[in-house]
Amino acid sequence: MRQARWALVLSLALLAIAGALTLTRSPMRVVRVSAKPEHSLGTTTGSIAACQADEVLPGGVSAIRLHLEAPFGPPVLVRVYSGSRVLTAGSRAADWTSSSVTVPVEPLQHSASKAKLCFYVRANSERLKLYGVPAVTANAARAGNGQALPGRMSVEYLTPAPGSWWSRVVPVARRIGIGHAIGGTWVALLAAALVAGAAALLIGLAWRELP
Repeated sequence: MRQARWALVLSLALLAIAGALTLTRSPMRVVRVSAKPEHSLGTTTGSIAACQADEVLPGGVSAIRLHLEAPFGPPVLVRVYSGSRVLTAGSRAADWTSSSVTVPVEPLQHSASKAKLCFYVRANSERLKLYGVPAVTANAARAGNGQALPGRMSVEYLTPAPGSWWSRVVPVARRIGIGHAIGGTWVALLAAALVAGAAALLIGLAWRELP
């Protein structure tokens, strides 16, 4: 019984530490958008490689978001070139889903214009859809075989925002409290207190019921 209770305490402590460490990180913010995800540029169930020229890579960018839709996203590799030189690169494992994938990259100290962004997605027999905006052939993205796509890919460049998630607790609580019949920052704080109370009650019940 003592071992089971100590295991429960340790698990809860690890969850609390993980949550606190996560909130010490800075949220990501979009500093540049290259085309909005307005239209589908194509669908495939196999691997896909494509490149897009005339991109601007802002300095300090630590992640690149591609608007790819997949039920279960396959591995993604991203590279940004200046001529034949790789400016930055990154990869994302098969741990994403929904309509976009954010790939961490090594940030540059300065901006780079006339860059070429390329990505490769490994096949995993899942339907994969690419989003972007229509464009003429001369400005369109191109597949790995050189064939022009129907438009330009939707790309977002992200960088860490100043401050951590902890520094945004009060502003977020204030936003949550807006637009209700009874408004105010205290609404979000009350909801958090109720959740914490319910969690404490469940922990107490689990502690008592342990053999």
